[in-house]
Amino acid sequence: MATSSPSGDRTGQGLPEEVVDDLLSDDTRRRALSILADRGEPVVVADLAAAVLAAKRDIEPAAVPDTDRDDLTEELFTEHLPKLTATDIVTYDSMVGTVEIQRPDAVPTDRR
Repeated sequence: MATSSPSGDRTGQGLPEEVVDDLLSDDTRRRALSILADRGEPVVVADLAAAVLAAKRDIEPAAVPDTDRDDLTEELFTEHLPKLTATDIVTYDSMVGTVEIQRPDAVPTDRR
């Protein structure tokens, strides 16, 4: 759970509250962060997309249609991963196409 310091840093990890709020303002980013934190290891971006969609739809990742997974994979690359990597919350390894959470304690996955 996040804490708040007098400087406005809810996490104690150097991210201003406004940045945390922006990161958590999108359901897809919140779910992706939660999944990455739960797994604690690198995840292929397409697998992350399938896991996010599966969580939204309450289905198994294997049941996510390929076109939906591909659409969300593109959205992750263009919209969400740039924000997350810019804050060093996650890292992206372009050699193998994986993302990994680096600071699971820096951003709560729910908006409190």
